Amino acid sequence: MNAFLRLLDLNLGAGMPHCNICLFKKVSIIFKYKCLKSNTSNMLKVFKLKKGVSPLIATVLLIAFAVALGSVVMNWGLNLNLGKSEDKCRNVEIKIRNIDGSEICFGGFGTNGYINFIIDNTGSIEISGLAVWVVGDKGTRLFDIDNLLIKKGSLYDKMDKEVTYDFTKFGNIKQVQFIPKIKTGQSSEICPKNAVKAEKIGICG
Repeated sequence: MNAFLRLLDLNLGAGMPHCNICLFKKVSIIFKYKCLKSNTSNMLKVFKLKKGVSPLIATVLLIAFAVALGSVVMNWGLNLNLGKSEDKCRNVEIKIRNIDGSEICFGGFGTNGYINFIIDNTGSIEISGLAVWVVGDKGTRLFDIDNLLIKKGSLYDKMDKEVTYDFTKFGNIKQVQFIPKIKTGQSSEICPKNAVKAEKIGICG
């Protein structure tokens, strides 16, 4: 561009009017070309900027939608009644009373064995039954005692041969678990989380 201006000055100084007109036309064409090129470059920059903004807007809209959806789901979950059942065994508690230094004792031999024990009701609800699970070194024996009543603060003294045990089939006694049961209306509820375990085993005198 500067070269053309110097050439223009030389032509004006040389007094060549017809060449001056030609130079002016050339300069005019160059200016138009420069302006067109500049405008095209600016338009490309704007177009590229617009292309870059679109994904950003889409991302913002997706985040806003996700937040709104999460809020709706949370409100729905809070208002939803999951119908969780009440823990009916929460007031149940039993303990094993020692018998001459043992928690339970056994008697008999072979197929005519039995176990004795004393259970204290230390909870605030009546106990209506017991599941007695005897673990031997050959197998296990489950015995149910129903239709009994252990009032709160009372004990259940089992000193007979009702809870039988077959030493031949199940082997020597390793441990005994007592699982309490309670009445809930017309049905019975077993409370395995409130079970107690006896591992101190002696011989009944």
